[in-house]
Amino acid sequence: MKKTIRLPSYKRTEVEDIDSEQKDSVTRLYFSATSEVAVQRSFGREILSHAPGAVNLERAETGALPLLWDHSDIIGMVDGVEIKDGRSWVEAHLFDTERAREVGKMVAGGLRNVSAQYVLDEVEETEPGTFVARKWTPIEYSIVRMPADHRVGIGRSHDEELFDVQFRTLENNAALAAKNGEATPANTRKAKMENQNAPVVSGGDNSAAELEASRVRAIKNLASANNISEDVQARWITGGTSVEAVSSDLMQILKARSENAKSVTEIGLSDVEARRYSLGRAIKAAAEGNWSEAGFEAECSREIAKRTGKMADGRRIFVPNEVQHRGARAMSASSFANGGALVQTTNGGMSFIDMLRNSSVVYRAGAFRLPGLVGNVTIPKQLTAASVSWVGEGASGSASNMTLGQVSLAPKTAIAVTEISRQLLLQSTPAVDALVTNDLSQAVGLAVDLAALKGSGNAGQPLGIISTSGIGSVSGTSIAYAGIVEFQTDCAGSNALSDAAAYVTTPAVAGLLKARVKFSNTASPIWEGKLLNGSVDGYAAHASNQMPSANLLFGDFGQLVVGEWGVLEIEVDPHYGFATGQIGVRALYSVDVAVRHAAAFSLATSVT
Repeated sequence: MKKTIRLPSYKRTEVEDIDSEQKDSVTRLYFSATSEVAVQRSFGREILSHAPGAVNLERAETGALPLLWDHSDIIGMVDGVEIKDGRSWVEAHLFDTERAREVGKMVAGGLRNVSAQYVLDEVEETEPGTFVARKWTPIEYSIVRMPADHRVGIGRSHDEELFDVQFRTLENNAALAAKNGEATPANTRKAKMENQNAPVVSGGDNSAAELEASRVRAIKNLASANNISEDVQARWITGGTSVEAVSSDLMQILKARSENAKSVTEIGLSDVEARRYSLGRAIKAAAEGNWSEAGFEAECSREIAKRTGKMADGRRIFVPNEVQHRGARAMSASSFANGGALVQTTNGGMSFIDMLRNSSVVYRAGAFRLPGLVGNVTIPKQLTAASVSWVGEGASGSASNMTLGQVSLAPKTAIAVTEISRQLLLQSTPAVDALVTNDLSQAVGLAVDLAALKGSGNAGQPLGIISTSGIGSVSGTSIAYAGIVEFQTDCAGSNALSDAAAYVTTPAVAGLLKARVKFSNTASPIWEGKLLNGSVDGYAAHASNQMPSANLLFGDFGQLVVGEWGVLEIEVDPHYGFATGQIGVRALYSVDVAVRHAAAFSLATSVT
């Protein structure tokens, strides 16, 4: 009588005593990492059982459990895990690396914060709203900076991979007890899960008080999952803020955090150092396998590799965040196509990131940006609202469920490849930066844009708007003004129409709509203004060859979230064009897209 639910892994952060000792020049640690303290999750209170057989220690027994710093950098390995006294006790050792030695010094200086990341395997509801993990698997342990705050549940986050969890609720237990002839619990509650791998908050009692309690629980869960301060949380609760409004506020908070956060690739370069950095010089060094004249660029790349846990080698270049956002070097050429007459002057210009954004039609249409991300991100949303019913005296009302869902962002890598002549690198190192930056960023930007519009969600691609289940549809056959209005009524019918909505289509369809009038025998073109950037019935309208042929898309692009992780990676292949002296250059950039509310979009295909 169980059901399988897909959930992400979770983390628990606790303040514990860490014993350390030096033995054979190796720092060894001993600490308690998990307990049976209840933690608030979106699906209810979670308790990790430490009973015999509850904790799957297979990874620990095979030596496959890593010890990390802040759930990112690997600093050692776990030598063993023992379960006793309702806790897990961990023995580990630190590597002889710079980061591990740094963490060892912090532990010796008093750092006592540890965390465990784990996967739930089997969960049982023991009382309403309380779930005990009867079987669970630790997958890594970490020394962390932030201590636990059990009031708001800091230290738990969702990760990209999802796992099958066996859930048994009180309702399941009741059915099982009835089958066995046992007494059934008087109070049962079904733990529902939304189809996008998100827990549901349900108002199950037929009373206004329970509906309000459901709203408060939902707000507390959202605040807990996103580390929101208690004063903000209290303002939402006491102010009667709806869960949907709270979700919108959280989006703005997440955006502000990401924009203000220091990127992991921001290594502290001054403006002078950022201008000193030469991508062309780094590419030349990687191509020749000789970094003697590019020591500064090599040092920057090694620092980023250390911070991101990536492998540094002579053919791979990690570009600092300060360089990605600086003014690109300008070119002046009598024959731009051939790279001729490149000069050594520098002017303010587009940075790599600026060009990536500007090449994208979804950004022009108003997509919601989350730049500078580090870990995976979960965006909350309200799926359904609680209802209010009118009743006569002595009668009881019925309440509908208020459900919460979420969409997740996890880095997916876009790749662009170009080629540069060896002679060009030798003759014009300063100016080649602008040439390479422009070419690669435009290619990456267009790839991101294409994925945001129609990514399949498979084979490493993000899931784009057109491929998202649940968006509306309008017939494109002989489309006229009535069809244009239908896009708007389609979204409005789901309460998803916004004044910031926009139309996006191909230049061919835009031209068709420019030549077609709203009302016969009048000068009232459906598409007004410029072909690539005009307006349709009061809404912005954009045309791009990025859109599939004969497609017309309408919607609130603010519901499209684009996450940018900002790690620009350049790889060089010196043998790309051996006979012609061409060097292959590949850029990798990590992004992801997600649609918060599919009903905010509507699509017409086969437009004629």
